[in-house]
Amino acid sequence: MKVALASLTRREKVFSLANDGWFPAEMTRVGDIAATACLCRLDAASWSLVGRLRLTLSLLCDRCACPVLWPVDDEFVYRVVAEESQLADAEVDDESAALWLTDGPVLDLAEVFQERVFLALPAKVLCAEDCRGLCPGCGADLNQESCRCSR
Repeated sequence: MKVALASLTRREKVFSLANDGWFPAEMTRVGDIAATACLCRLDAASWSLVGRLRLTLSLLCDRCACPVLWPVDDEFVYRVVAEESQLADAEVDDESAALWLTDGPVLDLAEVFQERVFLALPAKVLCAEDCRGLCPGCGADLNQESCRCSR
């Protein structure tokens, strides 16, 4: 969903993204997505973007490849700047806000939410802290069975 930044006023405008089209194709989700964004103009060259993303991802354990449900409830704040020349002047008043630089007078909310999905991914996916993984020799899931390799 693309938003023309020039059309925004100081009055907040709320946007919701549908379940399809923008979600990264290489990822699997379970259930619906709730993606909302609230935009308003701050000054002549910057806007405030406050958003929330709620969904559940289906990931694979890095040790045993079992499916893991990963709930995401992400709230974020950006100060949107439309031109690179304005970047130096854009000081973030709110310490929790980050800068989002657009390519022009249009903000693609799909890009913002795609980035938030990737930022919500854990560095390492584990089905359990004590996951024993797969045997490198026979491929047995060591959480479920003993190794079948001859020692």
